[in-house]
Amino acid sequence: MDFVERKTRVITFSSGKGGVGKTFLSLNVAAALADRGHSVVLFDGDMGLANVHVLLGMQPQYDVSDVIAGRCTLSQTLLEGPGGIKVIPGASGKRDMAEMNMFEMTRIVQALGRLDPPPDFMLIDTGAGIGKHVTTLARLADSIVVVVRDEPASLADAYGLIKVMNQDFRSRNFEVIINDASSTQRGEQVFERLQQVAMRFLGLPLVLAGVVPHEAEAMGVIRRRETLLSAAPRSAAAAVVRQIAERFESLRVDTESSRFLIDRLADAAAASGK
Repeated sequence: MDFVERKTRVITFSSGKGGVGKTFLSLNVAAALADRGHSVVLFDGDMGLANVHVLLGMQPQYDVSDVIAGRCTLSQTLLEGPGGIKVIPGASGKRDMAEMNMFEMTRIVQALGRLDPPPDFMLIDTGAGIGKHVTTLARLADSIVVVVRDEPASLADAYGLIKVMNQDFRSRNFEVIINDASSTQRGEQVFERLQQVAMRFLGLPLVLAGVVPHEAEAMGVIRRRETLLSAAPRSAAAAVVRQIAERFESLRVDTESSRFLIDRLADAAAASGK
């Protein structure tokens, strides 16, 4: 069985540039979904610079690089995360993983789809930018979450990611999270700027999934390697994360898109002869 034959909802968290809080948000939304009674797998898809396990203070015995090397299966990499989520750690500081070829990438994608038991949700924390690893993982998603901060470079790079995914891969389901906003109103204004550009040049409507406010309390959670729900459950940021998780419960699974992608990846890997 794979995730094109079941009801696992796949959500990628991506960003045009690094340092916008993408990993922190993917982890906390995963914890919020688990808190709502769902089985959740969080895959650290930043192939060469993974850091989900760092945020959690974990030291995994195996990671994705061990799967590629044949030292373990993907299921053997699973770590028990906060609230019962399962974490698949990526490789950190390994150049060969950052340069993974199509055959290796296909193996990872197929292994993700064959996890048993299948989770209700699979959240994928991709790397930043528009490299092939990012775009391949984003193409698996029923919804692509784009994390943005109130910075010109973040906005420009977020639009670049959306443009590539839309024009090159026909992706249309984008949810935007404005992170570390000075106020809800300001976050909504930042979203509107991105929305206007996407509509003008791509004819593409975006969805605002949430505005996560700047809070000193949230920064303390990061330093203590905890989640917002456990360490700051009454914070405004935690409330927004819960709302985002609730929103994602209504996502529909795009099985045809996932099947088409997996077939194309397998064909490309066979053609490469690697």
